[in-house]
Amino acid sequence: MNAVFDYFNRLYHWPLQFSTNPDLLVQDLFDQGIDQAFILAYTHKPGLSRQLNKWLADFCQSNPKLIPFGAIHPHDPDFNKVIIECFDRYNFPGMKLHCLVQQCRPDDEKLYPLYEIAAERSKGIIIHASNFPLPYKDYLGIKGISRLLKRFPGLNLIIPHLGLYDLHNYTALLEQYEGLALDTSFVFQNQAFIPPLDEIREIMLAYPDRFIYGSDFPFILEPPQNGIERILKLDLPVDNYRKLFYQNAELFFNKITRPG
Repeated sequence: MNAVFDYFNRLYHWPLQFSTNPDLLVQDLFDQGIDQAFILAYTHKPGLSRQLNKWLADFCQSNPKLIPFGAIHPHDPDFNKVIIECFDRYNFPGMKLHCLVQQCRPDDEKLYPLYEIAAERSKGIIIHASNFPLPYKDYLGIKGISRLLKRFPGLNLIIPHLGLYDLHNYTALLEQYEGLALDTSFVFQNQAFIPPLDEIREIMLAYPDRFIYGSDFPFILEPPQNGIERILKLDLPVDNYRKLFYQNAELFFNKITRPG
């Protein structure tokens, strides 16, 4: 955590304000009124996933309100073993990929074993493949996600950061793939980035069942409550907010934890 915080500060001048102590972060999160939360892990280089996932399993056993998504790197030397360990030994409901940090496309064939098992067992996959907040044409964008879903149409897949800046184009995929959802992480948490509010509101109204609240805590500059207040300014119907803030996440969780 110290290394990641230092990375963001040096490269992007984001002086992240939250503690790097995991126990303090969890206490902070639940002091804000969160009932349950997904905790996501990812590795920046091969060979670290199994060690991180062991830590994650132990940490979530001590913090049962946290729902773990395991780490895997496309170039892990023990790639298949990482998958089986996460799903069989630790019973994680899903896995997390970060295409920018891990420098891979979401439809990279090296990842196919993960997608095959996830689809077969109804597990969840969360993939940072958005050109927001930092674009990178070689790895990010909707084209890779479109190819991925065409190959694995049954995936339970969450795209962070509302899929920006491809949100409008995601409507076609939302129509076609019922396991696809978008989350709000980071989008409302940093005023240096101005999201397309009218477009977001329009699509949230059209697809109220396909959006899940996310904050990106603690990799944000402000408390999650600030982002929640900005989301409330979208003036969505009350039922939409119920779905966004907990019902859709609950449905997603139930899908990825049901017996395979």
